[in-house]
Amino acid sequence: MEYSLFSSVLCGNMKPLYSFLHCQQICGQMDKFLAGQRDSRAAELGMARPACSSCTIRKKDVVKKIRVCCFCERWESGGIESFLNNLLLHMDISHMEVDLVATELKESVFSQYLRDRGVHFRELSGSQRRLTENYRLFHKLLSERQYDVVHLNIFHGMSLYYVHLAKRAGIPTRIAHSHNTDLRESPTRRIKIWLHRLYSSLYAPDATALWACSNNAAQFMFPAKLLKTRGFTFIPNGIDTKGFHFVPAVREIMRQKLGLTDQFVIGNVGRLCYQKNQNFLLEIFSQVIKLRPESHLLLVGEGEDLGMLQEKALALGIEDRMTFYGVTKQVEQLLWAMDTFVFPSRFEGLGIVAVEAQAAGLRTFCSENVPEEAAVSPLFYRISLDKSAEFWAQEILTPPAGEPDRNPDRTGCAKFDISNVVQIVESSYKGSSV
Repeated sequence: MEYSLFSSVLCGNMKPLYSFLHCQQICGQMDKFLAGQRDSRAAELGMARPACSSCTIRKKDVVKKIRVCCFCERWESGGIESFLNNLLLHMDISHMEVDLVATELKESVFSQYLRDRGVHFRELSGSQRRLTENYRLFHKLLSERQYDVVHLNIFHGMSLYYVHLAKRAGIPTRIAHSHNTDLRESPTRRIKIWLHRLYSSLYAPDATALWACSNNAAQFMFPAKLLKTRGFTFIPNGIDTKGFHFVPAVREIMRQKLGLTDQFVIGNVGRLCYQKNQNFLLEIFSQVIKLRPESHLLLVGEGEDLGMLQEKALALGIEDRMTFYGVTKQVEQLLWAMDTFVFPSRFEGLGIVAVEAQAAGLRTFCSENVPEEAAVSPLFYRISLDKSAEFWAQEILTPPAGEPDRNPDRTGCAKFDISNVVQIVESSYKGSSV
């Protein structure tokens, strides 16, 4: 009887018992909601009750936060992590419960910022290689957390199985977001490409939204037939464009700290790995110092190629002309300290750091593998990787026409402004709420 009285009062139904019994089945679902056992389909929670005219609870009476799962394979200090950090720091997440889920959590310059914002980190197996265990743990997490949104930030097709699991779990909004255009060379690359295409064809259709950071990234991740029928949404890797506006005083301070006040500084920011191709950059720089001896190479980032690059620097005799800076929370200040930016990547989903370099007023030399979307100003230059290191060096050192301007027209950067990106993403997240 206590249950009946509680449910009756909650429903605003003080009519005779037969009237209460008429809506008891529906109101029982609301009782489960109050007990913390939330139904994933709120339309069945008594927020739309055509069968019971005597119930007065409406959707607006129930305060419910949107549960969001932002997934990436590995969490550390790379480009996907930077995108999610910028997004979640600028988005109003007071009406959300955000979990950042990764198969593997590593130390990151971004983690504490997000924890301070209330983002929760959840690790699956602790290794990308434990596929079966990761799938099992993700399925379990979906069951426990009952997300409204699953936002997959992925770089290969096998991760699309997670969107399939989300569909099976009844998650209403399932976003597959491509951040890549190729897989690195390895002895197993051929089988990985085959699996990538297989999983893409099988599971990409299970996504309710297809997002990509460039057209090339969409073409790589999603089947051509699916793109033809559904298309994709271009989601720029948003940055705080105003925060990159050149500040001469900070440039001088940073150059003094680095001991580079009288040097011509060539810079690169990114994970030290096969994809970013710093191996070739060292060869380019060895040619640069033959033409301009007062040059210095500043590498910002960390990664699996660090040891190899240090050995190569020794072999080329340039170890005292370059700095391995490591990761940083102040990319813009290091960009201001540079004189030019070189980005000879083997492949890129977008290459947001090239956009950041242009926003900081740097001439930016990229390989042909950096997508066209990253060319947002006249400061962008493209050179083929088929060209020699000597050719790259000559192009880099060729002075621009007219006086260099570290605060150029940034109209092209506007579409990458984080405020615009936040509006698109937040609208999609909110669209899942009922």
